[in-house]
Amino acid sequence: MIPVLQGGGRVREFPVFRELDGVYVVGVIDELGYSSKGELELRELKTRATPTLPGSAQRRSHEIQVSIYKILFDGMVSGVLQADVLIQHLKLRPEQELGPQVKEHAMKCGLTVSTFRDVMELTCLNLTYSDLPMIDSLKLEYCFQGDGSLLGCDEVTFQKEKVLDQVTFYLSYWKGLRDFQGVDIEDAWKCRMCDYSSICEWRAQKTKNIAFRTFNKRFK
Repeated sequence: MIPVLQGGGRVREFPVFRELDGVYVVGVIDELGYSSKGELELRELKTRATPTLPGSAQRRSHEIQVSIYKILFDGMVSGVLQADVLIQHLKLRPEQELGPQVKEHAMKCGLTVSTFRDVMELTCLNLTYSDLPMIDSLKLEYCFQGDGSLLGCDEVTFQKEKVLDQVTFYLSYWKGLRDFQGVDIEDAWKCRMCDYSSICEWRAQKTKNIAFRTFNKRFK
């Protein structure tokens, strides 16, 4: 994929990974390529079961998604990615000796490697010195599943510090540092399909609040 991008081509399903806030994060960029202006452009296609655009809450989640992809990719091509960090998070065996077929294939590519660590370090170096630019623009495209028609296209304004703050907030739940937070009221319909709706404290509290307000209105 890197040679294709280096040659000005377009690639799909580009894997991105990096440590963010102490957590190993992995993603797959839908499409990467260069615009007519020569800018590296990320495109994310979202299909819709109905011919309507998603609500604001869902669109915000999509914007965060592509923004995180940019942070991951930019880190990979700017030297932020470190082999030791990946090895530690994935609990790999860096000194594992490579098989003869792997070594032979590497030799044909002009590389000399003996252990898995060698492969990881070469991968990081290859990305750092690939001369690939950071991603310039982020685009979200919404299409109707029924006929493939384009419903709309959003160009996302990248705000790095804001996104990193959001990442820290969301990860704090998975680290056990805060309680969960329910969806926005416009997305409450999703609760009907949630496996945990019957034991959800947030949903129960919302139901109590609504019942309390209804009771007060009746007796005013």
